[in-house]
Amino acid sequence: MTDLHRRLPPLATLVAFESAFRHHSFTRAADELALSQASISRRVRELEQHLGVRLFERRRYDVVPTADAEMLAATVRVSLNELAATADRLRSRAAGTESLTLFSDLGLANTLIAPLIGAFQQLHPDLRVRVLSSYEPIESVREDFDIGLQYGRWGEAKFTITPIADDAIFPVCSPRVAEILEASLKSPVSPADLVQQPLLHMADMGRLWPDWRNFLALFRIKEPPPIEGLTFTSYQTCLDVAERGDGIALGWARTVKARLDAGQLVRIPHMTMTLPDIINAYRPKREKPNPIADQFVAMIRANLSPLE
Repeated sequence: MTDLHRRLPPLATLVAFESAFRHHSFTRAADELALSQASISRRVRELEQHLGVRLFERRRYDVVPTADAEMLAATVRVSLNELAATADRLRSRAAGTESLTLFSDLGLANTLIAPLIGAFQQLHPDLRVRVLSSYEPIESVREDFDIGLQYGRWGEAKFTITPIADDAIFPVCSPRVAEILEASLKSPVSPADLVQQPLLHMADMGRLWPDWRNFLALFRIKEPPPIEGLTFTSYQTCLDVAERGDGIALGWARTVKARLDAGQLVRIPHMTMTLPDIINAYRPKREKPNPIADQFVAMIRANLSPLE
């Protein structure tokens, strides 16, 4: 280890490389790092000379990473994030403050974090809390966090994953649509009836979430016609459209509860798909566990309502 100064590339070249690799562009990397495009190009060239390999194919409007760049990027990203996280902890210690960084799916942030974060801050008045919320898959998040909340189990090589709660999905629509359905069918709405209605879909975002076809199959709807309709990449937008009366959506029990309680949406009864242990807490394996994060997870568990 005594020859690290010779073996390691300069840190500035690695930061420039990571940004250029992620953006496939020296120009966008320069904008992100508040440098000139020439500075990014010079630092990447310095790194290539240090390693003796070509990292990018230069094109007119972008750059394309080589196989060597792909290999290097996997290590550089983890190393820089770990270094930044350690520096943050040292700064917090020097300032005499503790910190907690939470990551959450947007829906769970509104449902599980927002109602509790004020009370948690009162219990820990000197705690510095950051909440990161996004629809980005948790294994792709670049910023470091102490605890993450997300549906499903993903990236098990990177995270220690602990179940927090069950959830369920069921059809939801506006009160007006529910009235029209009941009046026209003159009987309780059945799964077979739903196939004939305008259904609202979530786009496949690389996650095997239950969709309308999975849901209807649970009720043994044989060979339904092609299930077509509006498709959304945002769950909240999908619910907004259902609330306006433009279709029927699949609502996740815990994240749709506020709209049901407010009467903005109503649940079509007698149709539920239960999802055991679907909400999970994620702890990065490379980080030393933050005990304050465990306290926040315990508060979430203590305040979860049972599924209806």
